[in-house]
Amino acid sequence: MTRRMMWACWVCLAAISANGLAAGEQRSTAEQGLERLRRGNVAYRAGKIDLSRSGGARRAEVAGNQHPFATVLTCSDSRVPPELIFNQGLGDLFVVRTAGAVPDQAVLGSMEYAAEHLQVPLVVVMGHTSCGAVKAAMETPAPAKPDPAGINLERILSAIRPSLEHAARTGDLWTSAVYASVHQNLDDIARCSPVLTELSESGKVIFVGAVYELESGKVDFLEPVAFRSRHNRVVLPGASGR
Repeated sequence: MTRRMMWACWVCLAAISANGLAAGEQRSTAEQGLERLRRGNVAYRAGKIDLSRSGGARRAEVAGNQHPFATVLTCSDSRVPPELIFNQGLGDLFVVRTAGAVPDQAVLGSMEYAAEHLQVPLVVVMGHTSCGAVKAAMETPAPAKPDPAGINLERILSAIRPSLEHAARTGDLWTSAVYASVHQNLDDIARCSPVLTELSESGKVIFVGAVYELESGKVDFLEPVAFRSRHNRVVLPGASGR
């Protein structure tokens, strides 16, 4: 399949999804989506789980299309399920997960699809406390010659290590490194995805970093940001992630 044919197929699928909103349902703005995630996390922490969007009726409703209101890039850790943490249901979140929430090419391609073709206006890049990938990057220096048996894991760790030099040296060093890795992942998205950078520059997509606390269940949202160039990430004026 040529690149032109692939893009044509994606555009057709996106058109189907865009026209498949349920009656009375409208696309959320990034700000509305962020507030929905905040409220969902509060409900999750209070044990008020909403199952109404996860049953048979909702499954039938979204079977023919999808229109998520947020993309969530987060860690593959089994303790960090975004749909539960944000109290959302089927079709609400476009979720991409990888160890350390590292944005490799497959991850970036998935996020680009969500932003450009599903028109998802909000991207949350979420790390979590006690992240094993971050801990491994802290404890293992880059090998002079990677072991072929561990080359895939080393690719993850090598993407995290540059963030460690920017981590705060006070308080819990592991948690500080997690926050630094979230900022690094945002920077890597801006650096490696011209598509997402362009959508951010045009105001069509807003990015928000976040850290999930395993013990409390709380999500600490960072300030929403926009990419002004492939090497420049700025906090949005008047915006607040908290």
